[in-house]
Amino acid sequence: MLAGYPRDKRGLCDPGLVAAATAGERIAAADYLAADIARTALGRRMGEFHRRYDLLLTPMMSVPALPVGQDLNDPAGEEHWVDWSPFSYPFNMTRQPAASVPCGLTSAGLPIGLQIVGPLYAEDRVLRAARAFETTQPTRRPPLFAN
Repeated sequence: MLAGYPRDKRGLCDPGLVAAATAGERIAAADYLAADIARTALGRRMGEFHRRYDLLLTPMMSVPALPVGQDLNDPAGEEHWVDWSPFSYPFNMTRQPAASVPCGLTSAGLPIGLQIVGPLYAEDRVLRAARAFETTQPTRRPPLFAN
């Protein structure tokens, strides 16, 4: 995706995106095809899950919001953002529709999100569920801090 950008302009991009693109440049075609087979298998398993269940509810993130400019929650034990965000990328891979709706605040006042995941092509179901949840919730906003 970044191949169209001059290398000297990559400093303007998100560092995590640049790192992922750089790692992707080293992936062989055979490895890419093996990953695509695994992605397809995950999609099939999720299709089986959704034959029994209308929706899947998960936390949006496994950690509270990170400070601006920080890409890792625990740099000592993590290398990539996927190490602390296991709930979103699987559904990007399987192309399932998902929505994140606010569902509360941490004790520090940081927002917490609920993720609603539906079967392939069921965007309408996900959006209806997100709207139904939102209408039952009180308005919660994190405090604003002035510097």
